[in-house]
Amino acid sequence: MMSLPDGASMKRITTARVREYALLPVTAGRAVALATVPTMMFCLSPLSRALADDYFDPAALEFADPQQQTSDLHYFAKPGGQQPGTYPVTVVVNDQELDQADITFVDDGGQLRPVLTPGQLAEYGVNVSAFPAFQALHEGETFTRIEKFIPDASSRFSFANQRLTLSIPQAAMNVQSRGYVDPSRWDDGVPAAFVDYYFSGAQIKNADEGESSRSNYLNLRSGLNLGAWRLRNISSMQYDQQRRHWDTQSTWLQRDVRSLKSLLRIGDTYTTGDVFDSIQFRGVQLMSDDEMLPDSQRGFAPTIRGVAHSNAKVTVSQHGYVIYETFVSPGAFAISDLYPTSQSGDLEVKVTESNGAVRTFTQPYSAVPYMLREGRGKFSLSVGRYHSGGESVRSPEFLQGTLFYGLTAGFTLYGGTQLARDYQAWALGLGRGFGEFGSLGGDVTQAVTRTPSGKRYTGHSLRAQYQKNFVSSGTAFSLASYRYSSSGYYDFAEASALESAQGQVDNRRRREELSVSQSLGGLGSLAVSAWSQEYWHRQSRDETVHLGFYSAWKGISWGVGYYYTRASGQQKNDRSWSFNINIPLGGPLSDSAVSYNTTSDSNGYTSQQMSLYGAVPTRPNLFYSVQQGYGNQGRGSNSSASLDYHGGFGNAQIGYRHDAASNQLTWGGAGSVVAHPHGVTFGQTVGESFAIVRAPGAAGVAVQNGNNVHTDWRGYAVVPSLTAYRKNVITLDTESMADDTDVDQQGQTVIPGGGAVVMANYQTHIGNRVLFTLRNAQGPLPFGASARLVEEEESGNPPGGMVADGGQVYLSGVPQEGTLAVSWIVNNQSQSCTLHFHLPDNPQQSLNTVKTVSGLCQTR
Repeated sequence: MMSLPDGASMKRITTARVREYALLPVTAGRAVALATVPTMMFCLSPLSRALADDYFDPAALEFADPQQQTSDLHYFAKPGGQQPGTYPVTVVVNDQELDQADITFVDDGGQLRPVLTPGQLAEYGVNVSAFPAFQALHEGETFTRIEKFIPDASSRFSFANQRLTLSIPQAAMNVQSRGYVDPSRWDDGVPAAFVDYYFSGAQIKNADEGESSRSNYLNLRSGLNLGAWRLRNISSMQYDQQRRHWDTQSTWLQRDVRSLKSLLRIGDTYTTGDVFDSIQFRGVQLMSDDEMLPDSQRGFAPTIRGVAHSNAKVTVSQHGYVIYETFVSPGAFAISDLYPTSQSGDLEVKVTESNGAVRTFTQPYSAVPYMLREGRGKFSLSVGRYHSGGESVRSPEFLQGTLFYGLTAGFTLYGGTQLARDYQAWALGLGRGFGEFGSLGGDVTQAVTRTPSGKRYTGHSLRAQYQKNFVSSGTAFSLASYRYSSSGYYDFAEASALESAQGQVDNRRRREELSVSQSLGGLGSLAVSAWSQEYWHRQSRDETVHLGFYSAWKGISWGVGYYYTRASGQQKNDRSWSFNINIPLGGPLSDSAVSYNTTSDSNGYTSQQMSLYGAVPTRPNLFYSVQQGYGNQGRGSNSSASLDYHGGFGNAQIGYRHDAASNQLTWGGAGSVVAHPHGVTFGQTVGESFAIVRAPGAAGVAVQNGNNVHTDWRGYAVVPSLTAYRKNVITLDTESMADDTDVDQQGQTVIPGGGAVVMANYQTHIGNRVLFTLRNAQGPLPFGASARLVEEEESGNPPGGMVADGGQVYLSGVPQEGTLAVSWIVNNQSQSCTLHFHLPDNPQQSLNTVKTVSGLCQTR
């Protein structure tokens, strides 16, 4: 005999446990154990093996109450049968999961078949234009039997797994690269405005003079999205007691040009740095965007490594603008979280020690050779006015164009031109991949420069680039060498500075870059990077060399580094050595570690530093660091302590540092504010493309693919840094939901366009979990009747389910007071009734408790 547990027992059953019961009902939009009903009914049938067409006679059902009837169950009479409706399903095409969508299914010939459109199939990669049957359909017309339109195609719906599987012959599919997403599926997103902010500051008290100073740095990256257009602005502010300087680095408007796989940008931007050195300008740019391609290569920013001899401030500038500023402790440091600002352009790094001493060095930043496949092209076109970081440098109007094209036999031909009134340059190059021997590219650039006084310079530059990763030996090798063969060659930026108030322009004669990393297996790895640059009009050269060895054993890691810097403006070269070791702890401090590092330079200065750092126990998003160190040559001891909070609505940091020269109080933070059609939401820094989770009423729910991202009190959250033009699955952690909260679908797939703000909408059900026992004048309501809450406002999918044995139906998201509508078919006659209910108000009762309600359903 089939029966559900009684009300008293149900109160002890959690939601997860409730859903294990095969006969518990669901809404048309939920996948639960009800899928087992047809199978169970089939197994109970004594004729299941005798009939050619397996069929279950509902009369074989026995109920606890003999008066209970059955509704029309013909949908469930066959194995796998289900009621028509709209279900959230995963769409699988030829064994590849392509989409998560709400698909409507109808009864067609005794089977549930999906209602599809030619446009949907086109999104899934089907070449619908190759089949005349699709052309006969009117715009917006749907179909159910895919095999009638595409020979040998089929569809299969697994209700238990909520998967719609489409099997389509490969000949009917568009030939696309793996990972391809049709541009028609790129989501331009919703109208939105946002601000990414980063700030840092310090209160410094000089130990000798007793004077205090305060400095602050604020960086803002703002955006406004309307349709396919994106307005962006990057600004920064540096201020202290003496001055306040606001700097607008760039403002631009951009949008995708999907037909060309390109990006249109208007305003302040940078030229591409693959043929000529990148320069900043204000104007119009149209360029290929490799991120739109299946096998795209992502942009990058270099890791800056150096040594600080005290509690120091590190400032990073590019093209005359400060793009990053932070405070570091004594010892070797590495900055790896720079936001890419252009494809090339050297970074100027300034290290300001606590005693006021300043050291500078250059971090090379340039693109590596890019080889194109046969028949593929890549272009850029820029028109505008040059914008340098120096006020005295001329700002001529110019045009720049570059073109790459993949030839046969692995060759890539490329070239470009820069044209201005007083400057013309032409470049032509050829690259080739040599398989296991790497890729090599070389080009020559001819330039003609005219100065305001009428002087004319002509010169040329030769360049060679090489790149190779030797997988078998674990060696990654990259080399770029520039050699200027005549003193008459000036690049565009140098030519614009000639005869300006800036003085003598030191055009470059020779430049070499080398980067090698070598894996030593279990012993560790070696890293070598070097950069050198010579000039025509001065004898000195700029050089930077870094040698490093890094290893680890059973969680203990250590490294040895050598740093050499030679700057033409400094009288003495800088040499430094460093050693560091990190030892993880156990027990209650299992998320913590102890580290020791020491540095020494060519001036005889040596510093030592001991640190304890990690996550605060029971607070995995709160990090601490305590340090104690000592330096010779009268610098004495130094100490510091800091706390870093990494939350879903942003990050915050505070620290204190003390040494013989000064006392410092530092602070900082980062995050975002996003205004969208449903309100304002705070979050972590968002990056380029991001999503807004919309789960109304579901507060405090964790987002699994976000770092400490939770919904706010309204049920909204910012999910940062999505991959544009790719499928991103945003999944809610249902274990973190409140007891009175439920969602129809745990995950959502979004495909943002470039810079888009997309919505991830979740249908939530906020309310009680209730087991209703429903009767009418004839007894328990019929088995299989459909029950659904009546809501005053259309919510898209109100809670509903199916009546089981004894007239029982389980629903979640039920309000304290409401109306339940029930309908069924008996003897081919439709019948219905309603029940108005009011749940008992028991403050002592847990929200997780399944409440029970019995009532007489009134015939409508």
